[in-house]
Amino acid sequence: MMKITSDTLRMINRLPDDKRQKVDAIVRRHVRACQQNGFNPENLERVYIEAVEMVDIEDRFPEPVAEDNRTWEPFRHYDQYISPKAA
Repeated sequence: MMKITSDTLRMINRLPDDKRQKVDAIVRRHVRACQQNGFNPENLERVYIEAVEMVDIEDRFPEPVAEDNRTWEPFRHYDQYISPKAA
């Protein structure tokens, strides 16, 4: 059984509900991936700390939303190859 220190548990409990759900999802996904590969994560406390850091980074720097509202296509013209014999 993996143990989590009281400091880490306190940090997790202080998180708002939306952040805690994101952290739990990351941890569950990591543990599931480890089990699918045939081993258990050796330091679950480190996984929780890194998951909290990942959620904080994602909140500070969200993925840019690419807006592609272009209704036109750029004009492209490709010259056809003509062999020297045909020319």
